Amino acid sequence: MAISTLLLAVACGKENGNETDNGKGEEGKTTEAQDYSNTTEFVLVDMGFSVKWASMNLGAAASWEVGDYCVLSNETLSGNLSQGGVTTLRLPTKAEWEEFYLGCKKKNTAVNGMNGLLFTSKANGNAIFLPCAGYQYTYPSLGYSNVGEQAHYWSSTFYVDNGSTLYYSLIGSWTGMDTVGGMIGFSHHPIEFDHLPVRLVN
Repeated sequence: MAISTLLLAVACGKENGNETDNGKGEEGKTTEAQDYSNTTEFVLVDMGFSVKWASMNLGAAASWEVGDYCVLSNETLSGNLSQGGVTTLRLPTKAEWEEFYLGCKKKNTAVNGMNGLLFTSKANGNAIFLPCAGYQYTYPSLGYSNVGEQAHYWSSTFYVDNGSTLYYSLIGSWTGMDTVGGMIGFSHHPIEFDHLPVRLVN
C-alpha cells in the first residue's frame, strides 16, 4: 500500500533562548504556560489545538533525545502506538502538523547540546522542543544525515493524487510543502528519507 506523509523538515540553528507567553484557561482565567522543552517526563501537552502532543520523540527518554528512527509500516500507521504508559497514541495527520506549525511561534535553540526548534503555542503559551534528528538511511549502507541540522517527522496522511508520493514540509529560510516518492513497508525504496523520528499525538 502506498501512502503520503508529511515529513516535517526543520532547518535548525544555534541557541538563542526560550520564550513563552501566558495563555487563557477556562472561563478566560489566566493560566501559567508550561515549558516542556527540557524535560525527562513524558507528558501529553495541551497546545490548545485539536490534539495533544507528546513531550518527546517515540523511544526517547528526554525531550532533547532523538529516540527511534522508524520505517513507515502498517504498525506505525495502526493508531495504537504506546509511549509513557499511554496505549492510544498515533501519528499526527498532515492537517495536524499544519495546525501545529501555524499555531506556534518557532525559535531555533539547543537543549543539552541538541539543536532543534522550540514550538510555543500562540493559544496558551505551552511549549515543546523538536530535536533536529535528521534521518537514517539504509541504502547503499546504514548511516545518518542532517542530524543537528534538520528534522523530518512522519505523518499518517495518504496522498490520494499519487499513491507513491510522500509529503514533507521544509521549515527554515523557506517554508512550505514539497513531495518525495516512496512506498509503505519498503526499507530500501529509492528515497533518501528511509527511517524517521516520530512525534505522537492523542
